Amino acid sequence: MTEHVDESWARFWAVDLHVHTPGSQDADDAHYGTPEDVVQAALDQGLAAIAVTDHNTAAWCDRMSDAARDTPLVVLPGVELSTREGHLLGIWEEGTPAQQIEDVLLKLGISRGDFGATNVTAAYGMGECATQIEAANGLAIAAHIDKERGLLRQQVQTYVNELLAHPHIAGFEYVRAETVATVEAKLGDSRTPAMVRHSDTFSAELGHHALSGIGLRRTWYKAARPDLLGVRYALEDPGLRIRTVDPTASEAHPTIERVEITAGFLGGTIIDLSPDLNCLLGGTGAGKSLVLESIRFAVDQQVDAAAFAAIREEVDLRLSLALGVGTTVHVTASVGGETYRFSRRLTAPPSAPEVAQRLGDEWVAIERGPALILPVAAFSQGEILEYSRQPVGRVGLVDAHIDLVEIDSRIEAAEAALAANATDLVESRKRYEDLGKKSSTAPTLTTRESELSGFFDQDLVNEQREWSSERSDLSAFRTEIDGWSLQLPDPPVVPAARIDGHEAAFQRLTQKQAAFETTITRARSDTASARRALLDELIAVRQELDGSYAAFENTLQERLAQSGQSTMASLLAELQAVQAALTLANSAAKDLSDSAAPELTRLLVEREGLLTQLKGARDDRRDLRRRRVKVLNKETAGIVKLDVPNGSDRTEYRARLEEIKVGSHLQGPVLDTISEKIHPYSLARAIWSGDHSLLGPLPDGVNATDIARLQTNIADKALWSELLAMQIVDLPDKLDVKFKKPEGDDYVPIEHLSHGQKCTAVLVILLADGDTPVLVDQPEDALHAPWIEDYLVDRLRDLRGTRQYLFATRSAGLVVSADAEQLVTMKATATRGEVEARGSLERHDVNTLALHHLEGGKVPFDRRARKLRASINA
Repeated sequence: MTEHVDESWARFWAVDLHVHTPGSQDADDAHYGTPEDVVQAALDQGLAAIAVTDHNTAAWCDRMSDAARDTPLVVLPGVELSTREGHLLGIWEEGTPAQQIEDVLLKLGISRGDFGATNVTAAYGMGECATQIEAANGLAIAAHIDKERGLLRQQVQTYVNELLAHPHIAGFEYVRAETVATVEAKLGDSRTPAMVRHSDTFSAELGHHALSGIGLRRTWYKAARPDLLGVRYALEDPGLRIRTVDPTASEAHPTIERVEITAGFLGGTIIDLSPDLNCLLGGTGAGKSLVLESIRFAVDQQVDAAAFAAIREEVDLRLSLALGVGTTVHVTASVGGETYRFSRRLTAPPSAPEVAQRLGDEWVAIERGPALILPVAAFSQGEILEYSRQPVGRVGLVDAHIDLVEIDSRIEAAEAALAANATDLVESRKRYEDLGKKSSTAPTLTTRESELSGFFDQDLVNEQREWSSERSDLSAFRTEIDGWSLQLPDPPVVPAARIDGHEAAFQRLTQKQAAFETTITRARSDTASARRALLDELIAVRQELDGSYAAFENTLQERLAQSGQSTMASLLAELQAVQAALTLANSAAKDLSDSAAPELTRLLVEREGLLTQLKGARDDRRDLRRRRVKVLNKETAGIVKLDVPNGSDRTEYRARLEEIKVGSHLQGPVLDTISEKIHPYSLARAIWSGDHSLLGPLPDGVNATDIARLQTNIADKALWSELLAMQIVDLPDKLDVKFKKPEGDDYVPIEHLSHGQKCTAVLVILLADGDTPVLVDQPEDALHAPWIEDYLVDRLRDLRGTRQYLFATRSAGLVVSADAEQLVTMKATATRGEVEARGSLERHDVNTLALHHLEGGKVPFDRRARKLRASINA
């Protein structure tokens, strides 16, 4: 296993490139001490590098290099050269011998006898001296250009402007803040000057050079290492790589620090990532995309399978083949000053990630999902295009930067409560209708009982009625007992202690939980015993009363025999049957008025309240999205315009209508109009109640007969559950996107754009703001090359230092123009991929590999450069 643990990417280093020593005639030993004292003072000031720049001499350069040999301080040898237009710093790579610098001084007209003298001037002007320094592999920076006898104080302004634009003067050192604007105004668009600040080891308190002044003015250079190569590269791109205010003082954004893959195609790979822009380079099949997908897998934020099923299926297949079952991916991240590790093993079925937080020297497991700790904005190949195509799916671009946890929980709770309410409501409606049918026979039965009663003694009829009612009541009571049960939950499981010393406290919980479990068990047993006893007593009562009833029946039969009428027996049997049915009908009527109707009303009132809650939560979600859109529109002004319209997506609603209309003979256009113009809340409410006036005026294309047909179909097929489920179907928000093409002034809907324009619009939204890591797989596949520069590179440069980016790419624009802090080049054999090199673009080996992967190598790059040079020069 090869582990990359060095931080080889570019970062900001505090550097002072204008440091004097006693090698200058105007610097005393007493004010500096030994070379070791100078080195220690620089380290104490938090400097990563210094340049030794004494006046017209390199006398102390070798001594300073020796003093710093076993320290982390980079010492660059150099000189402060006096020219007739001002002082010029000449700086060389660390380890350059003083003799080589002295040879340059001699060539510029400073004799050995004048080395160190402050009143001697070079034989050439500043521009020619800078050219000679550059030719000797040095770096030239104009010193304190705004001080007395500095470059800006020269009389001939035309010559000043020429020197400000001189190609071999890499930077301009200034003292006063307003100098930056002065230089920029003089240069206009001809050059972006590298404006830097260094101390000159000048102590304002003492009024002369002294070691106490070291680092009081400094510049932060971004480079893999603050040597001359890194400094030179930073000066060539000052917008990104030069800062005169500490850039490390701002609050750190969430970053992925490391990804580790234990087995499979990238087995043993460990990649440390820059907190800024990382670019993965390599040929097809080298594993670039696999690294991104592995990170998404570990943090459980993969392609949305519901929204982009085909892409997710392809990604899952790639992971299973390239990683293999049993491979674990570890992702280490820094969030809010804390370090977390997300570990996930590839299994079938998929396992959940394990999350741990570093506490001291240990990893401690925690019960939080990765997305709650480290949300990422990630796009696989093809996913960007799918976002551009789907108005509902691309709402995720808005949701990525808003907290919907509380609102989503309200929506889920309301939907769950409404689903439970629907089950109760359908059962209650059926009971209400059944009782209504039973109770509706009572008037007819009452009339028939009255007719039959005339044939018998009234007291006998009344007694017969009471016997029938009593036996019916006892039967109903038996049915109720048979259906009754005590529902008690299983006792909760006590968690285990995680921290040493907490075991005793958790043991107390275990003891109380055991007592709780005993109580639940006893309650279940006691209830079952009491129910059995009640049932046994009921059976005994029934047997006792059945004997009494048999005696009553004998008495009744004797009276009928005494009457001598043969028809009385059949009439009595009918009377008994009518009385039994009437008892049931009256009981149904009582249940209808006392319980069924109030319960149905209660459930309907409850449902309306829950619908109000659901609507409120969904409205809050839309309002939150709209507030986010306002922010995005400010960030993307002039490029992209966003809107969350009132018109939601009705696709699911229309599908539910299609299900419940089968058999109603309603035509598609009618259903289309219903889904577009009538809210499911209102439609379900009207059909459930049968009161179609609740719909108000019907839209054109829909009439009362259509609604009646739909209601009849639902009633005939008992589709009430489906109706209530349709009532709460979500009408998802849509994100409308309009893009302003470079060649026009109007914003064009994204649906009318080309493939590349759609993807550009989505990426502009993605990069608008936020601080969560961004992972994108080959965005250039869909983008026109100039648009990468116009829309992505500029944005990446502007946002640098505020967010972490990880691109798998072949785009020279993203790698070179956006100036990635770290390149990770990858290569592969038939069975294995590996990291080839890592580092910043100024490193020679990384630069060479970037040329190979991005341009095909030096020969084709030179060929293209020659053929396009006319346009470049023009």
